[in-house]
Amino acid sequence: MRRLRIDVGWLQHILFFFVCGLGFISLASCLDGDDYSKTGNPKVLVPVTNLIYNRLQSLKNVLKADIDRDLGYCIKNLKDDWDEAFDFDKNLDFLSNCIKKTDGDITLRLCSAAEIKFYFSSFIRRDEVTTVHVKPNVNCNLAKWVSGCEPGWSCNADDDKKFDIKNGKVLPSRTRKCQPCCEGFFCPQGLACMIPCPLGAYCPLAKLNKATGVCEPYNYQIPPGKLNHTCGSADSWADAESSGDMFCSPGSYCPTTIRKVTCGSGHYCRQGSTSQKPCFKLATCNPNTANQNIHAYGAILIASVSLVMIMVYNCSDQVLATREKRQAKSREAAARHAKETTQARERWKTARDVAKNPKMGLTAQLSQTFSRMTSKKDTPDKASGKSKDKKKKKTE
Repeated sequence: MRRLRIDVGWLQHILFFFVCGLGFISLASCLDGDDYSKTGNPKVLVPVTNLIYNRLQSLKNVLKADIDRDLGYCIKNLKDDWDEAFDFDKNLDFLSNCIKKTDGDITLRLCSAAEIKFYFSSFIRRDEVTTVHVKPNVNCNLAKWVSGCEPGWSCNADDDKKFDIKNGKVLPSRTRKCQPCCEGFFCPQGLACMIPCPLGAYCPLAKLNKATGVCEPYNYQIPPGKLNHTCGSADSWADAESSGDMFCSPGSYCPTTIRKVTCGSGHYCRQGSTSQKPCFKLATCNPNTANQNIHAYGAILIASVSLVMIMVYNCSDQVLATREKRQAKSREAAARHAKETTQARERWKTARDVAKNPKMGLTAQLSQTFSRMTSKKDTPDKASGKSKDKKKKKTE
């Protein structure tokens, strides 16, 4: 009986875990982007955020062929570059905040693959024009211009059942629920959808400067005559020259696209930094600085160059004297070599002549022999004559 009770207890535990597992699988399989708006359950927010983030990451595979074709000349590793720009795994707060703001319909506001291709093709082939203008399309043209076409704004896709974020061919129609884009996203003028800002950018909600009429920190204005229209988020992302206001400002770093932190003392932060970098040794960095103060390195360089010049000046005489000695030795060696070469040629010429005419060679040898003997005989006579002259001079 006791053994039977133990088996029944184990069976209850197994059934409990089995039911829980089925519930978890059904929750994961049925989870959708608007589940948070339906329930308002904070526990659902995290899995919904991860679900939408995975959908955004899936666009990399859809856009890979176009990126390789248009930008392959300056991209060495697509995966590494993509992760540097859109790897938000460390912090997805901007996505969770947007889910709360849009009542869960964020998926319908995100730009599809076709809209992203359409936007980037507008400035890839812009020649030497510095501004970015999106071409007329199905949502924003001369005949149709909804409020979501304004910079910093977006609209929902009309057909939520057929909307597919991976569709890279057809631009979806967008006319419903137009409102300002979420922070952490940029919404180009003339597109009516949202694209995540890359890492290194700072994309807060803009504030209207009533004195200038500009939505700061960006440079666009709200449309005239529309009292209900407000400033939205960032409006463009291109190169630093034409969209510099979108990047994290110099002297600050942005760990996320919705948070900006001032650079601390002993560190420097250039434009578009995601973290602060420590200064080199002997360099100084004040708070909120973009570059290192490397005056100490400049002083060391000047002192080193001056020391080298002094050493060269003091040793120049010795160097020149040594060089002159080497050149003199080289000249002597060259003269000796030339003399030896000349003598060798003469000996070779004499030997060749002897080989051609043996008699001439014998006569020359005999003449040399007799001349030597004669010179030996004459030498004592001359010597005695000289002595006699000396004696005469003495007697006189």
